[in-house]
Amino acid sequence: MKDIVASSNAFRASARKAGFGPWLNLLIGIVLILTFIFGIGSLAQFLPGARHMAEVIDERNLRATAIFYTDFDEPAEGSARIGDSIDYMPGLKE
Repeated sequence: MKDIVASSNAFRASARKAGFGPWLNLLIGIVLILTFIFGIGSLAQFLPGARHMAEVIDERNLRATAIFYTDFDEPAEGSARIGDSIDYMPGLKE
């Protein structure tokens, strides 16, 4: 029983000793993440080709973060062309 009380007292002492340190670290982390997203991330528009890529995304109404596009003609045509190229490779005779 004394061990439980002693460990409980030690836990309380370490909790009081920690104080605002973890909260300060959390706040610093959040500020760094927001700085990266809105500060450094916004500089990406000055990369070569970024403006053209943004125009193409807007022009074709693409969802840039989508993994698969099933509701556009281009992916279906590309998939069919790849499948045909594999099925009917030039130079292969059966």
